[in-house]
Amino acid sequence: MNLGKLNIKQRIFLSIFIIGIFYILFLKSELYESNTNVIIKDLTNKSTSIGSFSLLLPTNSNTQDIYTIQTYLSSYDELQSLDKLFNLKKHYMSNKIDIVERLKTWNTKEDFLNLYQKRLQIIFDPTTGILNIAFLNTNPNTSFNIVKQLINDANKKLNEYNKLIAQKQLKFITKQVEDNKIALNKSIKKLEEFQNKHSLLDPTQTAQAQFGLLSSLQAELVQKKAKLNQLLQYMNEKNFEVIRLKNDIKETQKTLNKMKQKLASKNNKKSLNLYIFEFDRLKSMVELNTELYKQSLLQLEQIKAEINKNSKMLLVLTKPYIPQGYKYPEKLKDIITLLLILGLLYGIISLIEAIIKEHID
Repeated sequence: MNLGKLNIKQRIFLSIFIIGIFYILFLKSELYESNTNVIIKDLTNKSTSIGSFSLLLPTNSNTQDIYTIQTYLSSYDELQSLDKLFNLKKHYMSNKIDIVERLKTWNTKEDFLNLYQKRLQIIFDPTTGILNIAFLNTNPNTSFNIVKQLINDANKKLNEYNKLIAQKQLKFITKQVEDNKIALNKSIKKLEEFQNKHSLLDPTQTAQAQFGLLSSLQAELVQKKAKLNQLLQYMNEKNFEVIRLKNDIKETQKTLNKMKQKLASKNNKKSLNLYIFEFDRLKSMVELNTELYKQSLLQLEQIKAEINKNSKMLLVLTKPYIPQGYKYPEKLKDIITLLLILGLLYGIISLIEAIIKEHID
């Protein structure tokens, strides 16, 4: 090619093309990619097992967890954590990064985060629930170690959110246990006060005993009346035996009336049936508060167990590895793309020049 025959425009585009090729081939940072594929395993779900196909089917809960992980791994919080371990900011400001992407002293935290997010690649397949996590770095070992750290941090953060929820539940249940305990003690105290006030351990049992006695007295009264009728058939009413039996019947009837009045009477405020209703109410409150207290204690123990265990984990399907060859830049593809862009731009400028020249003529 005779450069002397080229016009200024052609020389400019050729210079840009040569500079671009030189940058792509010799200056642009070569980035090594290490990646892994993971899914979320819910350890509390007993209906699935590691060997079953259902393990690979995502649930709404898992999908939410995966998006949570994506958000966290892309955040400045995670970047700060990685920066402490791998000195990422120092690396991004070093001459290992090409001049175009290299961080400068005046760059902001947002610039640092944007460069980190460009190096971090997270792809989620909602059909299978598989999450691909990859990281690009100029050093293959660093890329590999960062991916391993990303897995550890994601696993930790996943259970940290679950434990945070459990701790809030623990606070609520602990208060509920205390409230239920207070309510139980109050109901027990009221029942004890009732028993002491009326000198009744259990009015129901007392009533049952008195009903038994009442039944026997009624049977005895019936027998005495039957015997009286027999005596009157051959004895005079003034007979001593008849008079004595009549008196016995009267006394038995009085005793029965007193017992009936004591057991149930709307005019008697101390009737046993009123005590039974009040006792049953107080006893029911004690039983109810006892059951509520038991249930809250069980919930408390369950939540304590949840806090001390990992209910979910990232199951690694493909382990990260140390790459041997760089993945970016794709030099041939970038050169062809540069050639096409410059050729298109050259054609557009040439067309504009031709239109302007035609109008001038």
